[in-house]
Amino acid sequence: MSTFNSIGQRGNVSVRLLGIGLASLLILLTLASASLSIPTQTSYAQNSTSFASSFESLVKKANTLSQSYHNATEKAGKDNKTIIAITDSYQPKYQSLIDESKSLQPPQQFQNATNLYTKSLETELQSNNHLRNSLATNNSTENKLSSKLLSDSFNYEIEAFKQLKASGLFKIVP
Repeated sequence: MSTFNSIGQRGNVSVRLLGIGLASLLILLTLASASLSIPTQTSYAQNSTSFASSFESLVKKANTLSQSYHNATEKAGKDNKTIIAITDSYQPKYQSLIDESKSLQPPQQFQNATNLYTKSLETELQSNNHLRNSLATNNSTENKLSSKLLSDSFNYEIEAFKQLKASGLFKIVP
């Protein structure tokens, strides 16, 4: 492997840290009022307070998983084989979070934000897989795609949180 590719791929991991660090400031959600209760809009949807609690739990799990993945890949340093193995081992964990997000039953007013957050998780997983492929093949296109997808994931997450914050039930905590 050439020094240029190693540095470029290593830089991608550092960029991933920046994205995760910024996301960490934004993803801790709390209820603005624990006593607020809005009736269920459909018989299958959770009420707003229950949904907020479920969503907050999901976000905390996702943040923990992202931090854990980053820490593990950072610890691996420039050992591409180890990073590939780590990425492979985290794939089912990310998929589990995606499945949990898809199983949420948000009130109608939170459906779009929930879909955006699910898309954020899916896109982060895709980014990780493209990083893995980049390291396995030395393909710079895979590396660029990984970075773009990570940025897209962050943007979906930000948009989801903006929509949730606008409802007044959630407060973004730095």
